[in-house]
Amino acid sequence: MPTPIACVLSYGLMCAAGDLITDVPEPTPLEPAVVAEPVVLDPDAIDPGSDDPADDAPGSKILAQVQAYYDATSDLTASFTQTYTQPVYGNKTVSKGKLRVKKPGKMVWDYSAKTAPDFYVTRKKLQVVEHDLRQVVSRSVDTADFAGAEKFLFGGRQLVEDFRVRMASERLAKVYGKPGHSVIELGPKKKNPHYVSLLLVVDDATGRVDAFVVRNADKSINEFDLSGVARNNGLADSEFTFTKPKGYAEVDG
Repeated sequence: MPTPIACVLSYGLMCAAGDLITDVPEPTPLEPAVVAEPVVLDPDAIDPGSDDPADDAPGSKILAQVQAYYDATSDLTASFTQTYTQPVYGNKTVSKGKLRVKKPGKMVWDYSAKTAPDFYVTRKKLQVVEHDLRQVVSRSVDTADFAGAEKFLFGGRQLVEDFRVRMASERLAKVYGKPGHSVIELGPKKKNPHYVSLLLVVDDATGRVDAFVVRNADKSINEFDLSGVARNNGLADSEFTFTKPKGYAEVDG
């Protein structure tokens, strides 16, 4: 069974129905008004198995802007706020931290809380530092098991090749949108048992993604809000070097 740690990095996609993130601060009960909109999945969500293309011209145009922005990005830093909503338990978990990205394939999710896990990704290798358990979990990253939401950070044609795209419904745009932004919905071209769709909240002026949302098959929602985004600052490789903390055990995930 995937650990709660795997749930976090996979944006909830590797969580079984009974899994719950054990991040800090402690989960707080959801108010009905909060859970009512986000967790009800669209009945007309993009069907990955349909022969009728779900792509539309406006959504495709915005996705092309996203690709262009990140194709021109060699490295990136940002602050993030992650909100994971699990309606089965009536809980919501909010976490904060710093994100670092560098091509090709280097990424660090550095959570602020001392007891929260940190994630180091290099190409196909993932190392999760579980500070509360004083251990490092290492595993190979099979991107087919992930939502692919992180793919936009590296540019390239992965999003176009792997997903259908359309403008998000008016309801979803109202819930997750921001002024001066457009919300597009991505559905996997191949059926996936873990998630229903992805939402990208895209800055109209630049094509930068300022938030992304994973809508999971178990009706959980994982939302990442990015702020203070800076790119092409020449991040050193040392920013992504992983060093096992002294006294931590190593575990194969």
